[in-house]
This record gives sequence, C-alpha cells and structure tokens, in this order.
Amino acid sequence: MRISWREFVKQRFSRPSQFYAIGIEFGNTELHISTFQKISGKLLWVKQHSLPMVNWAAQLKNYVEQHHLKRTTCHVALATHHYQILQIDKPDVEDAELSQALLWRVKEQMPGNDDIVFDHFDYPGISNATERVNVVAVAKKSMQEICKGISRAELKLSSIGIEELATCELIPRSDEAVITLFRSHSDQVCLNIVKQGQLYFSRRLRGYENLSSFSVEELQMGVGDTLSVEIQRSMDYFESQLRQAPVKRILLAVNSTNQQALADLIKELTFMPVEIFSPSIDALDDSLEVTSFCSLGIALSNAIPGKEASQ
Repeated sequence: MRISWREFVKQRFSRPSQFYAIGIEFGNTELHISTFQKISGKLLWVKQHSLPMVNWAAQLKNYVEQHHLKRTTCHVALATHHYQILQIDKPDVEDAELSQALLWRVKEQMPGNDDIVFDHFDYPGISNATERVNVVAVAKKSMQEICKGISRAELKLSSIGIEELATCELIPRSDEAVITLFRSHSDQVCLNIVKQGQLYFSRRLRGYENLSSFSVEELQMGVGDTLSVEIQRSMDYFESQLRQAPVKRILLAVNSTNQQALADLIKELTFMPVEIFSPSIDALDDSLEVTSFCSLGIALSNAIPGKEASQ
C-alpha cells in the first residue's frame, strides 16, 4: 500500500501521545473506552467514556480529537456476542501448521461461514490425552470495520482480544484459583476460573437476561440456586478433570441492584467466600466509576504492574 509524501511526513514527525494506552470494548449497544496515562512513572486510569454503537467510527474519531488522544496505543476487546468460541481437538501437527489444520476443522463446525477470521488459545493445565484448543471465530467484515475505524481515529491498534481473556487482566496474580462471575453489557453471565492471571476454564451462562431487575425475593426463588449449581459443576470439573487444587473464592460483578443479596445467597448455597468484585486500579480521579471491565482489562493487557497486587 502506498502513502503520499504528505502523509509520510505527517506520520514521521508527529508527536507521540501523552497517554499510555486506550482500551475499547465493543459491546452490544455501546462502545466503552478506558484511558490510562503514566504520571511521574505511575500508571493511572484517567478517563472512562461510552459511545453509542450507531456510527461509532465517526463518534470515536471526534472523541479522540476532542481529548487529544491521537497516536495512543489502543487495545480492543470484543464483547461475547461479537464472536464464537469453539473447542476443537488439537490437530497433531507442527506449530507452524496448526492454523491451517484448524481452518478445516473450523469449517466443519461452521459450514457456510467462509467469511470469517479466527485465532486460538489454550487453557493451561490440560493433559495431552484430552488436549483441546479454543478457537475464536469472528466475522471478517466486522474485523475489517473495527480495524478501519480505529485507524481513521488515528489510534495505534496493538491488539484485539475477547471478553473472557480481557477480564482476567484485572484479577490479582495468585497461586490460588478464583471463580469470577461477570455480567456487564450482555445477557450472558461469564463464568471464568482464573489462576496466576491465566484463564483455566470458561463458560457462558445463558438465561439471565433480566438479572439486573430481579428483586431479592426473585433471586431467592430459583436464580441463586441455578447459579450455584453451575458454579459447583464448574468447580468439580476444574478439580477432577483438570486435576487442580480447589477454588478458594468467588468474585461477583453482575450489574444488579441486588448484587450483595445474590452474593450472600451464593455464599450460603456453595459454602464459598463470595466478594463483590472491584478492580484494584489507581485512578486519577475518585469520581471515575467502572462501566466496562473489558475496556479496563484490555488496556492493561501489556501492563504487568496492574496485576501485581497480592491476595
């Protein structure tokens, strides 16, 4: 691809951004933006903003211009409805041939969906006898639109990730495994098991579309029970199939006015410590409130100090 001399000179001599990184979550109906800056060597969360998905590229460009964010390194996280995760038996091929071998297996499971792009990741701790690979498949057109929109906003796109992995960046590193139950901008609850900052297990729990509006009485009439059953099944799999030490606690963030009541109910039913999750992030302003765990996590994806807190 050719660029003009004017564009070359503009890129060559443009000033670097004063900001460290931007994390953008592509949600269901909104774009969520978290911005970080290094001040006196300390990484600080300085901005959080949401934009409607309608005409998002133009709105993002305007936002970047207004807040002098051009040329900032940008990391993108896709909310769950933007992609599919397939668990596929890992082909017995060399690493250099893995992507091509996976292509045919992805096509077998997604017939008629040729216009996709995909990547893969592994869960740690899985034995060779049952080794499977997680394939993330995204519509090629959507990926092209995202890349084009980020480029037009004059941000430096560094990575594109997914919700399950992005939120792991917010969990303090520890040898003790924890369960996270997150539901922010989608109808599904994401259940992750995280240990040492790595995702060991993940499930999407459907059927919780109205969770944010449930009263305490409605939570006690079945929702707490079904969630607790899913938690127990996941813990059993983690221990018996992955041969890992038991999970030590549960972190909950499900965007509900009765979140504490739900936490107390799950604690009673699972006999596990349950905490309302709040990420340990240094913020420039105490008025900043978390609206997107994904955008925060993906912005910190290359910032290890953000995960150094101890239990």
